[in-house]
Amino acid sequence: MKKIISIIAVICSLCIALAACGQTATPEKTAKNSENPAVTQNGTKPDDHAEPGDLSGNVIVAVFSATGTTKGVAEKIAALTGAELKEIVPAVPYTSADLNYGNSGSRATKEQNDADVRPQLAGDISIEGCRVLYLGYPIWWGEAPRIMSTFVESHDFTGITVIPFCTSGSSDIGSSDDTLAAQAGSGNWLQGKRFPGSVKEDELREWITETGGIDMEKTLKLYIGDAEIPVEWEDNGSVNALKKLAEKTLAVQMSMYGGFEQVGALGSTLPRDDRQTTTEAGDIVLYSGNQIVIFYGSNSWSYTRLGHASLSEQEMTELLSHGDVNITLKFE
Repeated sequence: MKKIISIIAVICSLCIALAACGQTATPEKTAKNSENPAVTQNGTKPDDHAEPGDLSGNVIVAVFSATGTTKGVAEKIAALTGAELKEIVPAVPYTSADLNYGNSGSRATKEQNDADVRPQLAGDISIEGCRVLYLGYPIWWGEAPRIMSTFVESHDFTGITVIPFCTSGSSDIGSSDDTLAAQAGSGNWLQGKRFPGSVKEDELREWITETGGIDMEKTLKLYIGDAEIPVEWEDNGSVNALKKLAEKTLAVQMSMYGGFEQVGALGSTLPRDDRQTTTEAGDIVLYSGNQIVIFYGSNSWSYTRLGHASLSEQEMTELLSHGDVNITLKFE
Protein backbone atom coordinates (compact mmCIF):
# COMPACT_ATOMS: atom_id res chain seq x y z
CA MET A 1 0.00 0.00 0.00
CA LYS A 2 2.82 2.44 0.90
CA LYS A 3 4.52 1.62 -2.42
CA ILE A 4 1.34 2.44 -4.37
CA ILE A 5 0.93 5.75 -2.51
CA SER A 6 4.57 6.65 -3.26
CA ILE A 7 4.08 5.96 -6.97
CA ILE A 8 0.94 8.13 -7.04
CA ALA A 9 2.81 10.95 -5.27
CA VAL A 10 5.62 10.84 -7.83
CA ILE A 11 3.14 10.94 -10.72
CA CYS A 12 1.34 13.94 -9.19
CA SER A 13 4.65 15.77 -8.69
CA LEU A 14 5.58 15.21 -12.33
CA CYS A 15 2.20 16.51 -13.56
CA ILE A 16 2.52 19.68 -11.44
CA ALA A 17 6.04 20.30 -12.72
CA LEU A 18 5.00 19.84 -16.36
CA ALA A 19 2.02 22.18 -15.93
CA ALA A 20 4.24 24.83 -14.36
CA CYS A 21 6.70 24.61 -17.27
CA GLY A 22 3.88 25.04 -19.77
CA GLN A 23 2.62 28.19 -18.01
CA THR A 24 5.91 29.94 -17.26
CA ALA A 25 6.87 32.89 -19.51
CA THR A 26 10.24 34.56 -19.66
CA PRO A 27 9.79 37.99 -18.11
CA GLU A 28 12.23 39.68 -20.51
CA LYS A 29 10.46 38.29 -23.58
CA THR A 30 7.06 39.37 -22.28
CA ALA A 31 8.30 42.88 -21.60
CA LYS A 32 9.92 43.18 -25.03
CA ASN A 33 6.82 41.97 -26.86
CA SER A 34 4.58 44.36 -24.96
CA GLU A 35 6.80 47.25 -26.04
CA ASN A 36 6.89 46.13 -29.66
CA PRO A 37 3.60 44.44 -30.52
CA ALA A 38 4.06 44.85 -34.28
CA VAL A 39 3.47 41.76 -36.33
CA THR A 40 4.05 40.92 -39.95
CA GLN A 41 1.18 40.21 -42.33
CA ASN A 42 1.35 36.48 -41.71
CA GLY A 43 0.99 37.07 -37.97
CA THR A 44 4.58 36.36 -36.92
CA LYS A 45 6.60 38.76 -34.81
CA PRO A 46 9.65 40.38 -36.42
CA ASP A 47 13.09 39.29 -35.28
CA ASP A 48 14.56 41.20 -32.35
CA HIS A 49 17.75 41.81 -34.35
CA ALA A 50 17.85 42.90 -37.99
CA GLU A 51 19.75 40.73 -40.43
CA PRO A 52 23.03 42.15 -41.81
CA GLY A 53 22.17 44.75 -44.43
CA ASP A 54 18.62 45.17 -43.11
CA LEU A 55 18.33 48.78 -41.98
CA SER A 56 14.82 48.59 -40.54
CA GLY A 57 14.83 50.11 -37.07
CA ASN A 58 18.27 51.69 -37.64
CA VAL A 59 16.99 54.62 -39.72
CA ILE A 60 14.48 57.14 -38.40
CA VAL A 61 12.88 60.21 -39.94
CA ALA A 62 11.89 62.58 -37.12
CA VAL A 63 9.89 65.61 -38.19
CA PHE A 64 8.14 68.62 -36.75
CA SER A 65 5.44 69.95 -39.08
CA ALA A 66 2.87 72.51 -37.98
CA THR A 67 1.02 72.72 -41.32
CA GLY A 68 1.81 69.32 -42.88
CA THR A 69 4.23 70.60 -45.55
CA THR A 70 7.40 69.29 -43.92
CA LYS A 71 5.65 66.06 -42.97
CA GLY A 72 4.87 65.47 -46.65
CA VAL A 73 8.57 65.65 -47.51
CA ALA A 74 9.42 63.46 -44.50
CA GLU A 75 6.98 60.80 -45.70
CA LYS A 76 8.74 60.67 -49.07
CA ILE A 77 12.15 60.31 -47.39
CA ALA A 78 10.79 57.55 -45.14
CA ALA A 79 9.37 55.70 -48.15
CA LEU A 80 12.64 55.96 -50.08
CA THR A 81 14.80 54.80 -47.19
CA GLY A 82 12.46 52.34 -45.52
CA ALA A 83 12.84 54.40 -42.35
CA GLU A 84 10.42 54.70 -39.48
CA LEU A 85 8.62 58.04 -39.44
CA LYS A 86 8.20 59.74 -36.06
CA GLU A 87 6.54 63.09 -35.44
CA ILE A 88 7.80 65.71 -33.02
CA VAL A 89 4.52 66.92 -31.52
CA PRO A 90 4.12 69.99 -29.31
CA ALA A 91 2.17 69.63 -26.08
CA VAL A 92 0.11 72.62 -27.23
CA PRO A 93 -0.56 72.46 -31.00
CA TYR A 94 0.05 75.54 -33.12
CA THR A 95 -3.01 77.26 -34.58
CA SER A 96 -3.07 79.37 -37.74
CA ALA A 97 -3.19 82.45 -35.51
CA ASP A 98 -0.09 81.21 -33.66
CA LEU A 99 1.75 81.08 -36.99
CA ASN A 100 0.76 84.56 -38.20
CA TYR A 101 4.03 85.94 -39.54
CA GLY A 102 2.71 89.48 -39.71
CA ASN A 103 1.55 89.61 -36.08
CA SER A 104 4.34 90.60 -33.69
CA GLY A 105 2.25 89.26 -30.82
CA SER A 106 1.65 85.79 -32.29
CA ARG A 107 2.92 82.78 -30.37
CA ALA A 108 5.50 81.71 -32.97
CA THR A 109 6.82 85.26 -33.34
CA LYS A 110 7.35 85.59 -29.60
CA GLU A 111 9.05 82.18 -29.43
CA GLN A 112 11.38 82.91 -32.31
CA ASN A 113 12.34 86.24 -30.77
CA ASP A 114 13.43 84.51 -27.57
CA ALA A 115 16.31 82.05 -28.02
CA ASP A 116 15.72 80.59 -24.55
CA VAL A 117 12.14 79.43 -25.17
CA ARG A 118 11.70 75.64 -25.15
CA PRO A 119 8.13 74.58 -26.05
CA GLN A 120 7.11 71.37 -24.30
CA LEU A 121 6.80 68.12 -26.26
CA ALA A 122 3.59 66.09 -26.16
CA GLY A 123 5.62 62.93 -25.65
CA ASP A 124 9.09 61.47 -25.94
CA ILE A 125 10.43 60.02 -29.18
CA SER A 126 12.75 57.07 -28.75
CA ILE A 127 15.83 57.00 -31.00
CA GLU A 128 17.36 53.95 -29.34
CA GLY A 129 19.19 51.77 -31.85
CA CYS A 130 19.11 54.48 -34.52
CA ARG A 131 22.25 54.95 -36.59
CA VAL A 132 20.91 57.42 -39.20
CA LEU A 133 18.44 60.17 -38.26
CA TYR A 134 16.82 62.42 -40.86
CA LEU A 135 15.67 65.46 -38.91
CA GLY A 136 13.04 67.67 -40.52
CA TYR A 137 11.50 71.02 -39.66
CA PRO A 138 10.11 74.18 -41.29
CA ILE A 139 12.03 77.44 -41.31
CA TRP A 140 10.41 80.06 -39.09
CA TRP A 141 11.74 83.58 -39.18
CA GLY A 142 15.01 82.32 -40.67
CA GLU A 143 15.59 79.68 -37.98
CA ALA A 144 14.44 76.26 -36.80
CA PRO A 145 11.35 76.41 -34.55
CA ARG A 146 12.25 76.48 -30.85
CA ILE A 147 10.60 73.10 -30.35
CA MET A 148 13.49 71.61 -32.35
CA SER A 149 15.83 72.92 -29.66
CA THR A 150 13.66 71.16 -27.08
CA PHE A 151 13.98 67.93 -29.05
CA VAL A 152 17.75 67.94 -29.69
CA GLU A 153 18.62 68.99 -26.15
CA SER A 154 16.63 66.07 -24.74
CA HIS A 155 18.47 63.31 -26.65
CA ASP A 156 21.92 61.79 -26.87
CA PHE A 157 22.97 61.45 -30.52
CA THR A 158 26.25 59.63 -29.85
CA GLY A 159 26.88 57.13 -32.65
CA ILE A 160 24.13 58.63 -34.82
CA THR A 161 24.56 60.38 -38.16
CA VAL A 162 22.07 63.26 -38.15
CA ILE A 163 20.96 64.61 -41.54
CA PRO A 164 18.84 67.77 -41.22
CA PHE A 165 16.35 68.94 -43.84
CA CYS A 166 13.85 71.75 -43.87
CA THR A 167 11.04 73.28 -45.90
CA SER A 168 10.26 76.92 -46.51
CA GLY A 169 8.67 79.26 -49.00
CA SER A 170 12.03 80.66 -50.07
CA SER A 171 14.49 80.84 -47.15
CA ASP A 172 17.48 78.48 -47.21
CA ILE A 173 18.40 76.28 -44.26
CA GLY A 174 20.89 78.95 -43.22
CA SER A 175 22.69 78.22 -39.97
CA SER A 176 19.71 76.45 -38.39
CA ASP A 177 21.37 73.03 -38.74
CA ASP A 178 24.59 74.30 -37.17
CA THR A 179 22.63 75.79 -34.28
CA LEU A 180 20.82 72.52 -33.60
CA ALA A 181 24.09 70.56 -33.80
CA ALA A 182 25.66 72.87 -31.21
CA GLN A 183 22.63 72.55 -28.94
CA ALA A 184 22.67 68.76 -29.25
CA GLY A 185 26.35 68.54 -28.40
CA SER A 186 26.63 64.98 -29.72
CA GLY A 187 26.26 63.02 -32.94
CA ASN A 188 27.76 63.28 -36.41
CA TRP A 189 25.80 66.14 -37.98
CA LEU A 190 25.89 66.53 -41.77
CA GLN A 191 25.13 69.66 -43.76
CA GLY A 192 21.37 70.09 -44.06
CA LYS A 193 19.30 71.06 -47.09
CA ARG A 194 16.13 72.99 -47.82
CA PHE A 195 13.36 71.55 -50.02
CA PRO A 196 10.07 72.93 -51.29
CA GLY A 197 6.98 71.03 -50.20
CA SER A 198 6.51 69.89 -53.81
CA VAL A 199 9.97 68.28 -54.08
CA LYS A 200 10.04 65.26 -56.39
CA GLU A 201 11.13 61.80 -55.35
CA ASP A 202 14.04 61.78 -57.80
CA GLU A 203 15.56 64.89 -56.22
CA LEU A 204 15.25 63.39 -52.75
CA ARG A 205 16.76 60.11 -53.93
CA GLU A 206 19.77 61.95 -55.34
CA TRP A 207 20.21 63.93 -52.11
CA ILE A 208 19.94 60.81 -49.93
CA THR A 209 22.58 59.10 -52.06
CA GLU A 210 24.87 62.13 -51.87
CA THR A 211 24.69 62.29 -48.08
CA GLY A 212 25.80 58.67 -47.85
CA GLY A 213 23.40 58.25 -44.97
CA ILE A 214 21.87 55.10 -46.41
CA ASP A 215 22.21 52.80 -49.40
CA MET A 216 19.62 53.85 -51.95
CA GLU A 217 19.45 50.64 -53.95
CA LYS A 218 15.95 49.81 -52.71
CA THR A 219 13.25 49.86 -55.39
CA LEU A 220 9.67 48.63 -55.61
CA LYS A 221 9.57 45.47 -57.69
CA LEU A 222 6.57 43.66 -59.21
CA TYR A 223 6.50 39.96 -60.02
CA ILE A 224 3.71 38.23 -61.92
CA GLY A 225 4.25 34.61 -61.06
CA ASP A 226 8.02 34.22 -61.20
CA ALA A 227 8.57 36.93 -63.82
CA GLU A 228 9.84 40.35 -62.72
CA ILE A 229 7.94 43.08 -64.56
CA PRO A 230 9.56 46.45 -65.36
CA VAL A 231 7.34 49.20 -63.92
CA GLU A 232 7.45 52.99 -63.96
CA TRP A 233 5.88 53.85 -60.60
CA GLU A 234 4.01 57.06 -59.86
CA ASP A 235 5.39 59.54 -57.31
CA ASN A 236 2.44 59.77 -54.93
CA GLY A 237 1.29 58.87 -51.44
CA SER A 238 -0.36 55.65 -52.58
CA VAL A 239 2.88 54.26 -54.00
CA ASN A 240 4.80 55.38 -50.91
CA ALA A 241 2.34 53.46 -48.72
CA LEU A 242 2.60 50.46 -51.06
CA LYS A 243 6.38 50.47 -50.61
CA LYS A 244 5.93 50.26 -46.85
CA LEU A 245 3.65 47.23 -47.27
CA ALA A 246 6.15 45.61 -49.64
CA GLU A 247 9.10 45.89 -47.24
CA LYS A 248 8.17 42.47 -45.82
CA THR A 249 7.19 41.15 -49.30
CA LEU A 250 3.52 41.43 -50.23
CA ALA A 251 1.85 38.51 -52.00
CA VAL A 252 -1.54 39.12 -53.63
CA GLN A 253 -3.92 36.58 -55.15
CA MET A 254 -5.37 38.15 -58.29
CA SER A 255 -8.59 37.30 -60.13
CA MET A 256 -9.54 37.88 -63.76
CA TYR A 257 -12.37 40.34 -64.27
CA GLY A 258 -14.19 41.68 -67.31
CA GLY A 259 -11.79 40.27 -69.86
CA PHE A 260 -9.43 43.23 -69.44
CA GLU A 261 -7.95 43.20 -65.92
CA GLN A 262 -6.67 41.24 -62.93
CA VAL A 263 -7.69 42.51 -59.48
CA GLY A 264 -6.59 41.54 -55.97
CA ALA A 265 -7.09 42.68 -52.36
CA LEU A 266 -4.06 44.28 -50.67
CA GLY A 267 -5.26 43.56 -47.14
CA SER A 268 -4.76 47.23 -46.24
CA THR A 269 -6.27 50.55 -47.22
CA LEU A 270 -3.89 52.99 -48.89
CA PRO A 271 -4.17 56.76 -49.36
CA ARG A 272 -6.11 57.48 -52.54
CA ASP A 273 -6.62 60.25 -55.06
CA ASP A 274 -9.24 58.73 -57.34
CA ARG A 275 -9.82 60.33 -60.72
CA GLN A 276 -11.85 59.30 -63.75
CA THR A 277 -9.38 57.33 -65.83
CA THR A 278 -9.38 55.44 -69.10
CA THR A 279 -6.78 52.74 -68.71
CA GLU A 280 -4.65 50.90 -71.22
CA ALA A 281 -2.73 47.64 -71.16
CA GLY A 282 0.04 47.78 -68.57
CA ASP A 283 -1.62 50.33 -66.30
CA ILE A 284 -1.50 49.54 -62.57
CA VAL A 285 -4.07 51.31 -60.40
CA LEU A 286 -5.57 51.37 -56.92
CA TYR A 287 -9.30 50.68 -56.77
CA SER A 288 -11.44 51.55 -53.77
CA GLY A 289 -8.30 52.22 -51.73
CA ASN A 290 -7.61 48.56 -50.98
CA GLN A 291 -7.38 46.66 -54.26
CA ILE A 292 -4.63 46.61 -56.86
CA VAL A 293 -5.64 46.27 -60.50
CA ILE A 294 -3.38 45.40 -63.45
CA PHE A 295 -4.78 45.88 -66.94
CA TYR A 296 -4.21 43.95 -70.13
CA GLY A 297 -7.09 45.79 -71.80
CA SER A 298 -8.93 49.07 -71.31
CA ASN A 299 -11.59 50.34 -68.91
CA SER A 300 -12.96 53.70 -67.75
CA TRP A 301 -13.53 54.19 -64.02
CA SER A 302 -12.39 56.21 -61.02
CA TYR A 303 -8.92 55.02 -59.96
CA THR A 304 -5.69 56.18 -58.32
CA ARG A 305 -2.74 55.61 -60.62
CA LEU A 306 0.11 53.51 -59.21
CA GLY A 307 2.27 52.88 -62.24
CA HIS A 308 2.63 51.39 -65.71
CA ALA A 309 4.25 48.12 -66.72
CA SER A 310 6.73 48.67 -69.57
CA LEU A 311 5.48 45.75 -71.66
CA SER A 312 3.47 45.59 -74.87
CA GLU A 313 -0.26 44.91 -74.92
CA GLN A 314 0.46 41.48 -76.38
CA GLU A 315 2.89 40.67 -73.58
CA MET A 316 0.44 41.85 -70.89
CA THR A 317 -2.35 39.82 -72.48
CA GLU A 318 -0.18 36.72 -72.53
CA LEU A 319 0.65 37.16 -68.84
CA LEU A 320 -2.83 37.97 -67.53
CA SER A 321 -5.54 36.56 -69.79
CA HIS A 322 -5.20 32.82 -69.17
CA GLY A 323 -6.58 32.60 -65.64
CA ASP A 324 -6.04 33.94 -62.14
CA VAL A 325 -2.47 34.84 -61.24
CA ASN A 326 -0.39 35.57 -58.16
CA ILE A 327 1.65 38.75 -57.93
CA THR A 328 4.41 39.66 -55.49
CA LEU A 329 5.56 43.13 -54.51
CA LYS A 330 8.98 43.66 -52.92
CA PHE A 331 10.64 46.85 -51.76
CA GLU A 332 14.29 45.90 -51.68
